[in-house]
Amino acid sequence: MGKAAKKDKKKKNSNDDKVSKQILSKQDSKPVKKANKNVDEEYLKLDCWHGLLPDEETTEMLKEDGEFLVRRVEGPEIANFYLSVRWAAEIMNIAIVNHPDGKFGFKEKPFSTLKELLDHHQVRKVPLPFDGAQHPILGTPVNRKTWELRHGMIVLGKELGAGAYGTVFKGTLAKGKDKKPFEVAIKELSEMGLEASSSLWREARVMRDYDHPNVLKLYGVANDFMPFYLVMELVPDGSVEDYFRKMDEQHKKISIKERFVILLQAATGMEYLHSKGCIHRDIACRNLLIDLNGPVVKVADFGMTRRATNYRIDPNKPMNLRWLAPEVYETAVVKKSTDVYAFGVTIYECFTIPYDTPYKDWKPNTVYEKVVNRGYRLKPTDCMPREIGEMMTECLGPEPARPTFRTIVICMNAFKYSIKKS
Repeated sequence: MGKAAKKDKKKKNSNDDKVSKQILSKQDSKPVKKANKNVDEEYLKLDCWHGLLPDEETTEMLKEDGEFLVRRVEGPEIANFYLSVRWAAEIMNIAIVNHPDGKFGFKEKPFSTLKELLDHHQVRKVPLPFDGAQHPILGTPVNRKTWELRHGMIVLGKELGAGAYGTVFKGTLAKGKDKKPFEVAIKELSEMGLEASSSLWREARVMRDYDHPNVLKLYGVANDFMPFYLVMELVPDGSVEDYFRKMDEQHKKISIKERFVILLQAATGMEYLHSKGCIHRDIACRNLLIDLNGPVVKVADFGMTRRATNYRIDPNKPMNLRWLAPEVYETAVVKKSTDVYAFGVTIYECFTIPYDTPYKDWKPNTVYEKVVNRGYRLKPTDCMPREIGEMMTECLGPEPARPTFRTIVICMNAFKYSIKKS
């Protein structure tokens, strides 16, 4: 066999760390055929079984040569099972063959159980049967993380709402030593296109490292099979926007003090996120959740969030025109200051009585023309305290002069006692 042929064959076997992307990219626009939920018990018995784990997560988990895990990649028609191992600074993937007689193997003779197959290579140090120069030897298995949940831990309840890639339900999660179920919110991913899958995993990747009373908590992801479940803290009273609208419909008053507290807690959550190097990109009343027993406000919806100092966006994709800083249309770059601008618009939302969408009388093209091209900015509302109005104006100001969330929180704490309770 020639050198070029050997090189091509080696590349095919290593999969170049893009197994799931190669499969998913072929069917971006259509939902995948759901694989049989009855994942072979042999896989579920393994501590190193990680379900439908994407390439990015696999790369992050496998850090040292010889570390390995078992995962699943779902394609348009079938689900494929792989052993993934780090070797020679790359992730190598080898398909596990499920034989009709219930046995498991790679290219050599099959074994009665999956554990026997892995032990054959790990304990006896038998190299994996890759073609080419690399012959990985299994070292340490990487076991499931605490945030990797089983579908059996979760019970779906009533539907709470629907989004671009799935539906949110109220439900219960049985996790921990006592396994006592507690109420949670469950985002069900109903399709497996590349964009939908990437969005869910990006959201999970951002949320799982955060622990703050004003940031929505993630309990984990159930990913043994489709549909994926993203399991989060349940905040009982919905979004701040919905709360405002509901109170308006019932002709009930929300005090200036309560509106201020909502903003202070949102700013505190954003200060925490920015301290972790996170740009939210979608701050608005619709993405702030509220528990009226407090009240406690939590920053939510991390589908657009990025861990970065600045991030270049695709200007051809839909953007939240009414909340987006004008300079982004010229630079196509979002920064922490972009979140501050959006918070300025959120301040306006919180003090619009009755609640309504910012620039409510303007169509999108009018908003763009006046705000982006002519420099128009929202003005403080009549019910807005002077200090809050000044802060809103600063947040909506030129990009270099906008305050940080640290400054916003310090200032709001300094004058919170002067805000009247009416």
